[in-house]
Amino acid sequence: MNQILAEIPPQDYPYVLGTLIAAALICFYLFMRNWKRLRLIEDTPTAKLRSAHQGYVELEGKGRFIDDQPIFAPLSNHPCLWYSSKIEEQETFTENGRTQTRWSVVYSNTSEHHFRLTDGASSCDVDPDRAEVNGNEKLVWYGNAEWPTRTQMLESQSIVHAMSNRYRYSESLILPGQPLYILGQFSTASAMTQKSVRDVMIGVIDEWKRDQPALRQRFDTNRDGNIDQQEWEAARSEAQAEAQRIYDQLAVEPDTHIIAKPRNSSQPFIISVYPQALLAQKFRRNSYAALTACVVSVCATVWLMHVHG
Repeated sequence: MNQILAEIPPQDYPYVLGTLIAAALICFYLFMRNWKRLRLIEDTPTAKLRSAHQGYVELEGKGRFIDDQPIFAPLSNHPCLWYSSKIEEQETFTENGRTQTRWSVVYSNTSEHHFRLTDGASSCDVDPDRAEVNGNEKLVWYGNAEWPTRTQMLESQSIVHAMSNRYRYSESLILPGQPLYILGQFSTASAMTQKSVRDVMIGVIDEWKRDQPALRQRFDTNRDGNIDQQEWEAARSEAQAEAQRIYDQLAVEPDTHIIAKPRNSSQPFIISVYPQALLAQKFRRNSYAALTACVVSVCATVWLMHVHG
């Protein structure tokens, strides 16, 4: 490498130096990013759903549909808990007199549908929006239509060569029943505490106001076509009684637990089908690789400045 750096033409020196500095910074960022995730996974205790505290937690369990309502991946039509779908078109272009091909994305869609996590004793909803998903089920197949005319089965492999097809379809999936590891913001929402009786009453009155003929039919006791002050007070009293009945019903509804992306952007939201040990191993390996690349880039930068300084 020393000889290669020494032979760089003077006019290329600023470009190469800038590239090495940028590479060092990017590698350092990747090192810090992966190292932070490694430390969070290893240092955050795994909580049980029934005793999980409100805030940033680590959970384990199995993924299920909510109320047995399946989610279908848009390209393969596979029932799944989560999907990330992509369609790419093969393009031909000419560069330096040579004809080349490349894939460009023409369609991309990532699921934001909620699903359920259960550990056998309790459960919570999962909002996968903006999560870092680590899955192990991926489909890739090819065709000549922009939208796939056939679906790909998880058990089979596409045997059609890419060069004979214009489009490439790919989908990453999380399937029902897969073990899941989730690191994110856990919160509990109570139907009763989210609203007061007054809030419910305002909602009832607003709903009544949207149907003026029914409102007059119900409360215009003197039939003059208007709701006067006395009639309006009667309507308010009845709305308050209706609101209290609704509020009492909300009081017996179960709380809703949900885990989602933290409001603090420095806290990652991770959903993984891999167990903690394998996930930690992945981030440790990525950290060491990024750190090694960073050190190499820094050394090359220093040597280049020494040779051409």
